[in-house]
Amino acid sequence: MSEHRGKHVFVSYVHEDSAELDKLCAVLEAAQIPYWRDRTSLGPGDAWKAKIREAIRSGSLVFLACFSANSRAKGKSHMNEELTLAIEEYRKMPPGRTWLIPVRIDAGDVPEWDLGAGRTLRDLNYTDLFSGGYAAQAASLVVTIHGVMGEKKLSPAAALETVEQATSADRVDLLKRFTKEMVVDPTRRIELDDLVSQEVQRILKVISDPELVAGPLGGTGDEQVVRLAAEAQQLFALTEPFLTSLQVAARWAYPDSLIPWANGIRGFIQATHKTQGGVQGLLDLRHLPGMVSVMVAGLACVAARRWDNLKALAVDSSIRDRYEAKPLAVLEATDPYKPFGHQDWTANTLASAARSGKSFAEALNGLSQRRVPKFHTPAAEWLHAMLRPVFEDQLPDDDAYDAEFDRAEVMLGVLAQDAVNVRIAAVPNGRGSGSSYWFGRSTWRSVHSYGNPVEDMQHELATQGVKWGPLRGELFGSDLDRAKVAVDKYAEGFSEVARRRF
Repeated sequence: MSEHRGKHVFVSYVHEDSAELDKLCAVLEAAQIPYWRDRTSLGPGDAWKAKIREAIRSGSLVFLACFSANSRAKGKSHMNEELTLAIEEYRKMPPGRTWLIPVRIDAGDVPEWDLGAGRTLRDLNYTDLFSGGYAAQAASLVVTIHGVMGEKKLSPAAALETVEQATSADRVDLLKRFTKEMVVDPTRRIELDDLVSQEVQRILKVISDPELVAGPLGGTGDEQVVRLAAEAQQLFALTEPFLTSLQVAARWAYPDSLIPWANGIRGFIQATHKTQGGVQGLLDLRHLPGMVSVMVAGLACVAARRWDNLKALAVDSSIRDRYEAKPLAVLEATDPYKPFGHQDWTANTLASAARSGKSFAEALNGLSQRRVPKFHTPAAEWLHAMLRPVFEDQLPDDDAYDAEFDRAEVMLGVLAQDAVNVRIAAVPNGRGSGSSYWFGRSTWRSVHSYGNPVEDMQHELATQGVKWGPLRGELFGSDLDRAKVAVDKYAEGFSEVARRRF
């Protein structure tokens, strides 16, 4: 704890909550925020009442009132005396100043202490430091306190690292919360760009590490499948914070502010096209962050009908490929099959485990013993299951999620076909070749009467013409004929894939 008086946070609590307050104070220390706490700030022989009064009235920039079942159960407590002094000081302050912050360390209510002028303590914004939301709320609290201190406002990226150091918290909630707060605020664009770039670098560092693909896998065939499935799951977990941030930005940002996420997607995919030795199954898995990011961008934008953002995130970007004379569109450079290559058992094991909740070994055993059937499109089934929590807020209804997932698969597939068509048209003498590979679970669902998103798209294009949303969003170069060619060509491949499978 810093001894720098005049700039500290006063922490008020009941002693039964000391263990929880240790955790909060660890966060403050990691963030280099001076704080005053009776247990550590009162020396032997101090007149404690006078010292506390001085700490509240003379030196406190922020007063944290920490409430719990323990504090609510007490009729008398030193915390009540501290809060009384704090409210007296708060009443002297100008309206709107951030100084008194209630903190809940359980799900109980904030007490209705009278603040004057018809206000109570419940009217103030409070912070929840308990359960799964701890990390995000603690990071937000750190940013708020640094904003009040003024001298060295902590960036969200630094706040994220600070809270993780102190709590080992999950980054997913942090990234989502910070993105929601900053994506609509132009004044915080630099902070947000830095935060996203930090996540991109974390992922690139891993997928570019030769140790990731060095192998050997070792063990039996089943053990190798389980190892590859575990590696895939770890890569998804590594990428998930970026995905949650991307899902928010794809819906609410504007195209010119999506550069950090677009650069991230392109960077992930470009990293997989660098020549590198290693075990092929592990090399293939490097495609996972890029492929999953493209799917998240596609699903978020398609479900929100943000065609302008889909263009910025997944269509305008390209990479360099040593086998191609010109840049390759990201939708050509990756697809749901890239991370698994010929590892059909790995994709099936992942999908089965994700849907059943079983371990990879148990899921593989059920598949190999034919107690559980293999999936028609295992990579897409795994993606569908893993991305469900990411889209819980945007698509809370399961049927709507299924339908939009199908629609996103098809839209990405059609756009990939359009990219192929454009590339072939640029090759002298028409020698180019290629086709879209974005065929997923919508192929089998269309056969089983869950709807055919390709036919829906053809109908929309035929009836709406140049007013079709994707064309107005400048996809397909806003060219109606070009869109028809891409949709019809993809439809042929879609029908053929569905026919082969069934």
